[in-house]
Amino acid sequence: MKTIEYILILLIITGGNTFMRYASADEITKLKLDNGLTLIYKKIEPLPIVNVQLFLTLGTANDPAGKLGLTCMMQTLMVKGTKTMTEKQLSTEIESMGGSIGASALEDYCEVSLNITKQYFDEAFKLFADVVQNPAFPEDELKKEKVNMIAGIKSRQDQIFSVTYDCLRSAVYHGHPYTYLTTGTEEGVNNITRGDLQSWHGKHYGTQNMIMVVTGNIGLGEIKSAVKNYLGTMPPVEPLKYEFPAVEPVAKEIAEKKKFEQAYLMYGYLVPSVSDNDFPKIKVLNAYLGSGMSSLLFQELREKAGLGYEVSSFYPSKKDKSTFIIYIGLDKSTMDTAKTKIEALISDLKTKPLDETRLRDAKKYIKGISVLDHQTGSKQAWYLGWWEIMGKGYRYDKKYLSDIEQVTSADVKAMIDKYLTDKFVQVQITPEK
Repeated sequence: MKTIEYILILLIITGGNTFMRYASADEITKLKLDNGLTLIYKKIEPLPIVNVQLFLTLGTANDPAGKLGLTCMMQTLMVKGTKTMTEKQLSTEIESMGGSIGASALEDYCEVSLNITKQYFDEAFKLFADVVQNPAFPEDELKKEKVNMIAGIKSRQDQIFSVTYDCLRSAVYHGHPYTYLTTGTEEGVNNITRGDLQSWHGKHYGTQNMIMVVTGNIGLGEIKSAVKNYLGTMPPVEPLKYEFPAVEPVAKEIAEKKKFEQAYLMYGYLVPSVSDNDFPKIKVLNAYLGSGMSSLLFQELREKAGLGYEVSSFYPSKKDKSTFIIYIGLDKSTMDTAKTKIEALISDLKTKPLDETRLRDAKKYIKGISVLDHQTGSKQAWYLGWWEIMGKGYRYDKKYLSDIEQVTSADVKAMIDKYLTDKFVQVQITPEK
């Protein structure tokens, strides 16, 4: 498996003329349209496919107290019918053109997407604009989705990773909006009304809060025309201004017993947002420590010590402060050994030189994943919009891998000293029996 992983990544990085064709850095245009909409455009040939990604500055972190889950519910119901079309009519119409429309919400943004062939772009964009501007939020669908969302919230208690992560997140953020799931809470979801959804949509869905990215084999003039025809009369809204509450690192150990057969151990360190200059350096640290089978955690804890059935680290990209997570799933009998080894590894990282070969592999791993993830026009559109909505700017999509390549072992050591301090949250979950 390790050999296959390396071969795949190296093929992507070094052998990829075929792969790289669609990920090449073609000219990208950013402009403000007459209706106030920010448009980012990139032409991609030769396939007759058009991809539209609409990002909204609103995220689930903006949910009002007592209505946690409101933004997620709004996005879920966006595609459940408009004021003129039922969900069935909408899905039948877009599927007959070979296209798709989707909507989703995360902590820092919402998105609505359209994928369609060039032949049907105008017709499909009309449907897309109807979804964006005129969601019906049907009462019967609201009732169904309340049941689904609450079931999803409750089902997390059946997954040991989710139980551990939710506990850690709550301790790290202690009241910050990132404390909560994107789906909210059972109480919050139950409190949502159709009127809440209509008001929330009307308050935030305006061009002042939107970034639209279009990639594919289509001219800029066609896009401008479609926006003018179908989104040209959107009423203005107050631009969303949101300031995150301050959150500082804390030192805390949490031990809980749950109805699982296995045990779980997780460490969480407070680290900077995606807009911070340290972002690419921490990404390399994460890959070095816990991404892939050649990473330090995997090799030392699983391969050599045989301690866990899964071991890794991750660093979510957030608009506000994020967390650097180290975790291992294991048998309860090895919990103390795992804690000792993980903390010894962190200590060694601070006092001993890094493995330069592993560091190079970590950067190759990041590059390989990134290149592979840029193969389709829809993902290229998504990344351009994502970097823009997160505050780095769409141009950073091209610069990101260059920044990764420039990270040195000294940079990674500096990140370890700066962020992997004694102020961390540790959560251990063990079986009740």
